[in-house]
Amino acid sequence: LKRAVGTQKSDVPPPPLTFLFRPGVFLSIISSKPFLTMAYRLASQTKGAVRLAARRVLQTREVNTSAKCLSSQGVSIDTMSAPTFRKMPVSFEKDSNPYKDLPELVLGGSPTKSEGNTEICNTSMNTPIKVEEGSSSGSTCSSFSKMPDLQFGELENGVRIVVIDRKGMCSSVGVFLHAGSRYEPRETSFMPHVFEHLAFRSSKHLSHMRTMKTMEQLGAGAMCRVGREDMLYYFDCLREYVPVMLHLALANVLCPLVTDEEVADVARLAPELRMLLDENIEGSMTEMLHATAYKDNTLGHSIYMQEEDFPKVTPENVRAWKDKVMRPDNLIVVGVNTDFDELCQWVARSCGEFGFTRPKEELPPLPPMEKAIYTGGDMRVSKPNPLCHLMLGWEVKDGWNGSHLAPLTVLQMFLGGGGSFSTGGPGKGMHTRLYTSVLNKHHWVESCQASSVMYADSGLFTVYSTIAPDHAGEFLKLLARIFKGLNNISSEELQRAKNALKSSVHMNLEMRNVMMEDIGRQLILSGKVGNTAEFGAMIDAVTVQDVQNVLRECLKSAPTVIAYGGVQSVPAYDAIKNLFQTAAPPV
Repeated sequence: LKRAVGTQKSDVPPPPLTFLFRPGVFLSIISSKPFLTMAYRLASQTKGAVRLAARRVLQTREVNTSAKCLSSQGVSIDTMSAPTFRKMPVSFEKDSNPYKDLPELVLGGSPTKSEGNTEICNTSMNTPIKVEEGSSSGSTCSSFSKMPDLQFGELENGVRIVVIDRKGMCSSVGVFLHAGSRYEPRETSFMPHVFEHLAFRSSKHLSHMRTMKTMEQLGAGAMCRVGREDMLYYFDCLREYVPVMLHLALANVLCPLVTDEEVADVARLAPELRMLLDENIEGSMTEMLHATAYKDNTLGHSIYMQEEDFPKVTPENVRAWKDKVMRPDNLIVVGVNTDFDELCQWVARSCGEFGFTRPKEELPPLPPMEKAIYTGGDMRVSKPNPLCHLMLGWEVKDGWNGSHLAPLTVLQMFLGGGGSFSTGGPGKGMHTRLYTSVLNKHHWVESCQASSVMYADSGLFTVYSTIAPDHAGEFLKLLARIFKGLNNISSEELQRAKNALKSSVHMNLEMRNVMMEDIGRQLILSGKVGNTAEFGAMIDAVTVQDVQNVLRECLKSAPTVIAYGGVQSVPAYDAIKNLFQTAAPPV
């Protein structure tokens, strides 16, 4: 087949002959002479047609063309342009009835008679519907060749709004609050965690019961999650119910009631929440990793309530923190599968009704972000456990906004890893270095995984593993040898890591809630939003030397070592530090 398709270079690789792979017959015919003769003739006859068709497909995909152009220009976060926000007023129509634009809500009883197409409404699901030729239903195929554009708006009070409309029936909307544990002193760093459990309760407009009943009747899902640099209130609902859920979500962010009973509930649950966190070994170690890597500053402040914080969870403290942080110029509203003008209109109406109409220039400035200071260090927790859990971390300078973002992410995919009992399959990383050199050769390694986490001004490159306790020292030497062996990276291995990374990016962004969170996080981290073409160009530009250089830079920092469980055989911190300082691949 390879000879038939030809050996000359081409922009388009020959497509796989998937039509030949039929269940139950492939193994019996693949080695037969008639099959090979038929395949050879088929490939010879269709060589020109296949290549022409493939070229036409690629020409319709504008994102690939733009990616090639961007790759030649050396794209990075610094070279991306900041978005331009369309300025919009904050107004509430006092003399009109804005709620006439709301969809009909059937919260009980029977709906009124539909004014739509009654012929379609009265048709059963198993009856075909005739579609007129040239109608929108039959002519949407061409619209998928181009990704819809992001639209940006900003209200006078500082609320930023971003929308991407993929014309889906269900919408995902997130209200991002630029607040988190890194912006707080240690005494109040747990407050975002308190509000995570106060989310979607009572506001000045709806009681907790009415809030829950409204979401239940709409079939909407809503949650809140907190991080070190942001808080996110988000919901999923049918497209037509976005105005209702948006109003409800903004009320919970800008004017939550924070009753004494609700705060008392959170205070009562605090010990149980702490116990659940302690039972999650990987989550607990991640918290310990941050607390040790950034000791007593910014990113080292815990997200979660500690035992000494329980008495501080009082209505007075919670309301004071809310008044300081929850303000409109600290918000970003991101919508996926919503109309831009409609979302801006309803955000403006909600802010007008809640009384948040002051221009952001009249509001007191937000405090500047304190720079994260990496310290490194060592923490060990001895517990009765049959395994030793080891988490190693090194600093990535400048984090998301630095020059190491793309090379480090490719390095992470190149090292890969996973669990020793993985069943494999496409995308499982069975050809990564940690699989081929660790998991496939050493039975005492239960799991080993490389990963990274990025923040606005710093980041961490980590390796998390679970091993038999007696082999802790041997594992560290093995990992150091793998790092040093990165001076030998084939072009095939590098391309495989790049392809896996780009595939992961595209597959994840197919989910609307992931796209919504990605847009909001990018704005918070850098004030910019890159698209898949730009990130694809960044990944394609990574070379073997870039991967080796980023590992050398990481290993120059003092390691952060977290050990949990059977830690008796883990070497001393100084020995680990000296081991990895000499583990960089030679120049």
